[in-house]
Order: sequence, then C-alpha cells, then structure tokens
Amino acid sequence: MITYIDLDIQKIVFSTLVIKVSSVVEKFDSIEKFSTQHNFSGVTNGNILMTAEMSSPPFQLEEFEQKVLIANGLVLQKDYLFIEELLTQGVRGEVSELINEPHPDCNDVEWLQSVIVSSGNYIWYLEPSLSDFERDANFRLFKNLLYCDVEKIQLNPRITHIDETYVHYTVSDSKMYYKIHRDALWYNELKYGKK
Repeated sequence: MITYIDLDIQKIVFSTLVIKVSSVVEKFDSIEKFSTQHNFSGVTNGNILMTAEMSSPPFQLEEFEQKVLIANGLVLQKDYLFIEELLTQGVRGEVSELINEPHPDCNDVEWLQSVIVSSGNYIWYLEPSLSDFERDANFRLFKNLLYCDVEKIQLNPRITHIDETYVHYTVSDSKMYYKIHRDALWYNELKYGKK
C-alpha cells in the first residue's frame, strides 16, 4: 500500500530506499501498479517514493533492489538510492559534525537534495532545471525554516524569486508570499561559520 503525504520535505528514518517517481512511472506505468505487482509499501509525495527498514544493512530492501529495481533496468543513484539515517547526537551528548550539512549519501545524486539538522535527516526532490545558485538558495532556505519556522516547512515553501536583498517565497502555492533577507541565509555563515 502506498500512502500519499503532501510534504515536499521528507524525513529519513533507519535505512531508507528512495526511488524517483518518474522512473517508476516510466518502467511500471504507475505507482499503484508498481506497488501491487511487487508488494511494495511506502510513502510518496508525487516526486519521490520511500520505504524504510529497521536494520543496517537493509537486507530485505537490498533483495528488493536486486529482484525488482535492477531486474527492471533502474540504476542506482540515477533512479533510486539508499540513505542511512545519521544520528545528530552521540551517546554522551556530543553533536555530530554533519549538522547543517547535506547528507553524505545524497552527494552524487542530482535529483535529490538533503540536509541534516538537530531534529533529523531531511530530503527533497530537486528540479533538474535549477541552477547551482537556486539549488543553494533552496538548501539554505529549507535549512533555515527547519530551525526557525517548522510550520512553514509543512506548507511546502517554494522560492518565487531572489533579488539583491531578499529571497522571496510562497507556501502551499498561495498568493501570500514571504521574504527572508539574503544575509540571514548567506552572510551570517560567512561571518560566523557554518555551525
């Protein structure tokens, strides 16, 4: 069974298999057909399809990869990938050096962007048409909202434009828009460092 979740930004838990929906549709005609034919359960937001396993390595998901994904021509990193949830705090309370950084499992994947913050590991689908600057702006805005305004993250923020002073964005495709000063996203990091 597939559950639809209307959130662009998804949280990674345990060992997660993430599949690009367009690849599923291309190879299997629809998510529903894919799910029914291969007994696949997970969640989707219309761009990515995810399922998780509470073991590392995820033996059942790796078996699914071999029998279904690879057998049907899907390619690791081009069409799907495995992401391991990384802890943000150690047993003695020490904070991970990966906080505020992209998830290392997503480094070589062009269609997915990620960030690790103190509340967890998050991913989102990345439009291939975005420039490097727009990708960086999305990363910084989403990271900022995950810390400062989680309610807006749940309303699917979208950058509408960036001018010399502000990054303008909307939520839930509404006509109401918000703006955040570019210094809040770029300058403070230059001045105070990434952490």
